[in-house]
Order: sequence, then structure tokens, then C-alpha cells
Amino acid sequence: MLKLSIGAGVAIAIMIVFASLGGTAWLGAHIFWDDKVAYIGAPIGAVIAIGLAFTPISKTKQMITFAIITIISFGVARYGQAQFAASFGDDQLAGVFWYFGWVGTCLGVTVMLSSVFVKGKIS
Repeated sequence: MLKLSIGAGVAIAIMIVFASLGGTAWLGAHIFWDDKVAYIGAPIGAVIAIGLAFTPISKTKQMITFAIITIISFGVARYGQAQFAASFGDDQLAGVFWYFGWVGTCLGVTVMLSSVFVKGKIS
């Protein structure tokens, strides 16, 4: 359990430092909440990663699944950003897509990082 906690903690730290240094804003998150999405998505992703460590699902399948989830979430975020900008800030649903797409992106990246840092299978 300690290996899981350390791996998840390192993944959370990397994600939050990346967001705090402006990495998420550079990739397209709004500068008002670019770090908040990491504060929400990273801990949820760490909990999911710890839970997945106790399942019989292989790390390869986990990585592929969460890579797909991350790509889809990033696509939703970019779509929401484009629609929100095209509506001059009037389309609230596009803003929700933009925001929660980024939360999902941070979640997926955190799960993948946690899987990378925890070696072996936990039984």
C-alpha cells in the first residue's frame, strides 16, 4: 500500500506542479482556472489508480484505456474552448465542456503517471 501511496503522491505532485507552472494554460486551459483543474482531477485520478491496482486488469490495458480517456477529454476541452470563444462567452454549456474536459484530462494523466510509478502487481 505504501508503494501505491508514494506513486500516486508523486503523480499528483507532478500534475499540480505542471499546472502551477502554467502548463495547462499553455495547452489551452483558461488562465483563471488552469491550476484548479489539476487540484480536482489529480486526486481523483490517484484514487482511481490506487483502486485499479487491486484489480486483475493489466497495466497495459489500464494505460491504453486512460490514454484514450485523456485524448477524448482533451478533445472535449478543445471543442468547448472553441465553441465558448465563438459565442463570445455566451455558451455556458461549451464552458462546462471546456472546464470538465480539462478535469478529465488531468485525471487521465494522473492515472497513467501513477501506473508508471508503481511497478509490479499488487495482490
